[in-house]
Amino acid sequence: MNEYVSRSDLTQVDRASSRTPSAVPAVQPIAAQQGVDPHASKPQSGDPHSTLSENDLASAAEYARVHARVADILAQLRSTSAGPTVEGAEAEIQSLLPTPMILVPLPPASKEVVESAVTLGKRIAEQASYAHAAQAHLRRGTVDQLLSIEG
Repeated sequence: MNEYVSRSDLTQVDRASSRTPSAVPAVQPIAAQQGVDPHASKPQSGDPHSTLSENDLASAAEYARVHARVADILAQLRSTSAGPTVEGAEAEIQSLLPTPMILVPLPPASKEVVESAVTLGKRIAEQASYAHAAQAHLRRGTVDQLLSIEG
């Protein structure tokens, strides 16, 4: 049951004997005509932010787009013209939020698949608050951007 082994019970390592190195085939150099190094255009810095994934980049782009749109709405609201109102600005900001949608398969699908999609759509419509909450989950990069804003 107890697998404890004391150090005195271990065999000693013989450091005096030397091993002959094994023969390893030499690596042949790659000719310049065979192609271009695919990693040559990538930055080689040690910065962890230099290798962002596509999701991180898409999230940052989405954040920038929404942030710019909100800034435009607020700028219109602050302008002296009588056109935009607070209610109109609120409606425009609400239009930026994602709307729930149900995708129904196209005609090559069987009747059962279409019926299950309709049933699923009805169930989602009945539980709209859950659907809104499910679409409210933000990507990690978006949350990082929001938290980095000094307000």
